[in-house]
Amino acid sequence: MRDGSASGKAGGNGEIRIGVYVCHCGTNISQTVDVRAVTEYARTLPNVVIAREYKYMCSDPGQELIKKDIAEHDLTNVVVSSCSPLMHEETFRGAVEDAGLNRYLFQMSNIREQCSWVHHDREKATAKAKRLMAAAVRRVRMQRPLVQEEVPVRKETLVVGGGIAGIEAALRIADSGKKVYLVEKKPSIGGHMAKFDKTFPTLDCAACILTPKMVQAGKHPNIRLMTWSEVEEVKGYVGNFQVSVRRKARYVDESKCTGCGQCLERCPVTYQPVKTNGKVPVSIPAEMKEHVDRILADHRGERGPVVAILQDLNIEFGYLPKQALRYVAERLDIPVSRVYHVATFYKAFSLTPRGEHVIKVCMGTACHVRGAPRVLEALENRLEIRSGQTTKDRKFTLETVNCLGACAMGPVVVIDDEYMTLRPGDVDRVISRISGRTVRV
Repeated sequence: MRDGSASGKAGGNGEIRIGVYVCHCGTNISQTVDVRAVTEYARTLPNVVIAREYKYMCSDPGQELIKKDIAEHDLTNVVVSSCSPLMHEETFRGAVEDAGLNRYLFQMSNIREQCSWVHHDREKATAKAKRLMAAAVRRVRMQRPLVQEEVPVRKETLVVGGGIAGIEAALRIADSGKKVYLVEKKPSIGGHMAKFDKTFPTLDCAACILTPKMVQAGKHPNIRLMTWSEVEEVKGYVGNFQVSVRRKARYVDESKCTGCGQCLERCPVTYQPVKTNGKVPVSIPAEMKEHVDRILADHRGERGPVVAILQDLNIEFGYLPKQALRYVAERLDIPVSRVYHVATFYKAFSLTPRGEHVIKVCMGTACHVRGAPRVLEALENRLEIRSGQTTKDRKFTLETVNCLGACAMGPVVVIDDEYMTLRPGDVDRVISRISGRTVRV
């Protein structure tokens, strides 16, 4: 749009001359609003030279009435008080334009959806309709004629965020033949849905829905996928935006990457100045070494025993000590990174000491909608820790999980392998029972 003041219609002596038209809309408006009183009130407003009421202003006779008055009364602006602009603003703009008036010197006030349809008191509804119409008259006096222009548009789309919504939007736009830039700040697309087990309310498998779309987005010829990237600046205007995207360092040649995962064995690289027989010496307490050796002996000869060994270590120590992980890597003659990869992949493992009692709060969809966040908040307040932390006395560890497989019990909490439906009001009683403390007042 650009200002088209020179092409605007003006009154004979340059004054603003406004025509006001109030619609009955059958009985939609007139049964609640006194249309005649609103019309009479319009005649008293500044710069209003004519005010009329009509049963259906959007009809052809109603539009012709407006066109005739524009010509005969030299109107410079028009106000129609009727229904929602979503329905007939373009209708009336077309009518005033056909009469030689700039289409943007028209204003509409909604006295149906915003007035008659939401009120029962006729007197109050009429008073409100007067105020809505008066506001439109005041506004139209300040409007200037505009001219529509066509400008070239870059038919490309930037989608920020590679969650399920961003992926779906990118695929639909790309399928229509448009170029799409999908920017995600995390190393992988998928968002929160990639962490869910099931979707609400159908409890369909989240991965079964998401992963095919992730593959499609990655392979679609019209989608340029930019992960590990962030939008830093947006300039320009509709149809011609310029966006600056910062891509974080990857340390791999993406054009040669096959996704084999072997680089994990070399990353991160740790340099130690002292080596013995080509290996980094592992320092581990004698008592811990004795327990680890026993667990390793129990799994001697097994194929791919890392998960089973870490499970036993987690049970033995209550967590996975760093010295034990490095010692396991040395004894199995595998990279430490591979052991850490397994240790950090499974939610059941912990790299920090856990409390005597482990509390797991399910935050899956079914439990979430039944109040799991409030239960978690009550537990955090009672134990004075946050999720993922352990109390100072090492009595309790508080964790959240995506699913505990007991959706019907939600909100479900597991304390020391005991499943229970827990409400915020039950927290003090349950914690006191388990800890042996008295309930704090």
